[in-house]
Amino acid sequence: MHILGLANGTPSGNSEILLKAALTAAIVFDSSITTSWIHVPSISIPTNPAPLDSPVGFDLASKLNVASNNAPDDRAAVREAILDADAIIISTPTYSHQPLGTLKLLMDRIGGPALDVTFGKTFNPDKLDPRLSKPRVLGFIAVGGSSTPDQFTMVLPTLHLLFYALHARVVDQFIGQDLGSSGAVSLHEDLISRAQRMGKNLASQIGKSYDDAGYLGDEQEGACPHCHLAKIELLPEHGKNAIGCTTCGTRGTLAVTGDDTMLPVWEEDSKWSCLTWAGKLQHAKDIVSWAKRDEPRKADIKDGQEKWKKVFVQQVTLPSQKTKE
Repeated sequence: MHILGLANGTPSGNSEILLKAALTAAIVFDSSITTSWIHVPSISIPTNPAPLDSPVGFDLASKLNVASNNAPDDRAAVREAILDADAIIISTPTYSHQPLGTLKLLMDRIGGPALDVTFGKTFNPDKLDPRLSKPRVLGFIAVGGSSTPDQFTMVLPTLHLLFYALHARVVDQFIGQDLGSSGAVSLHEDLISRAQRMGKNLASQIGKSYDDAGYLGDEQEGACPHCHLAKIELLPEHGKNAIGCTTCGTRGTLAVTGDDTMLPVWEEDSKWSCLTWAGKLQHAKDIVSWAKRDEPRKADIKDGQEKWKKVFVQQVTLPSQKTKE
C-alpha cells in the first residue's frame, strides 16, 4: 500500500512539515506502507495545454484551440502517481480563505471529469482505468497565519470539491492556525502530533472500500455526515427550515432540540451529496439530460456564438501574445 503526499506550499514551510510528519507516522504505524510526495507549485504545466487522454474514456482533447508553450509537461506523471496511490494526503496553505491556487490549477488540468470514476463506470466501463475504481482514502491538512477560524471558511470545502470525483473516503482533516511564519509549525508540537495522528488514521483505513472506511477526524456538532463539515446554506424554496451542505450538497432541516438548541438534521443517504455514489450517479444523469436538451438547438447555439464573436471589445495584449518581429 502506498500513500502519496501533495504539498502545496512554500518549500520547507508549514504545509510540507506537517505532510512529512503525517507520512512518517503512517510508516511507523505500518512498516509495509510506502510513501512519496510531490511539491505542487513546482509541477510544470504548459500554458493552455491540450487535455490529457482520459482514464475514463472521454476524448477531452478534441475541438480545442491549443496555444501551448514549450515548457515541460508534468501532468501525466502526477496523474499516474495519483492513480497508483492507495491514499493521498493533501497539505496546503490558505490564501483568501481557500487553498493556494496552484492546487486548483493542477486538478483543473488533470481532474474533474477526467478522473470521475462515476462517469467511467456509467458511460465507458470498457475504457475505465482499473486503478481509478480501487479503494482509496484521503486526508486534508490546511494551514494559515490567522488565529481565528473566519479566515479558513472555504479551505476544507474546496479540498473536498477538488478531489470528490475520485470517490475516495476522507478519513481525516484539520486546520493548523496561527502559523504566520514559514516553518513556524516546527515549534508547535500539538500540530505536529495532530499530523502524526492523521498519518496513523489513514494507515489504519488504507485498502478499505469507500463504505467500510471510517471517518476518524474531529467533528463539530451538527456536521454533515458525508463531508463532516458544518457549512450550511438556507434552502427556503425546498421547504420550511430546509438547508443544504455548502460543501457537498447534502440536504436536511434545522430543528430545535430538547435544550432549545437549533441544529441540522441531515439526510443519511443523500442523492444530492457529490460525495455519495447516489449523488454522483444523479449528476451523471443530469449531464445526459442537459446534452439531450441542447442537441436540437446546436445550430442556434452555433449562430449565437458567431454573433458574439463579431462583437468587438478591446482585449489586453499580453507579452506572450505579441508577434515576434
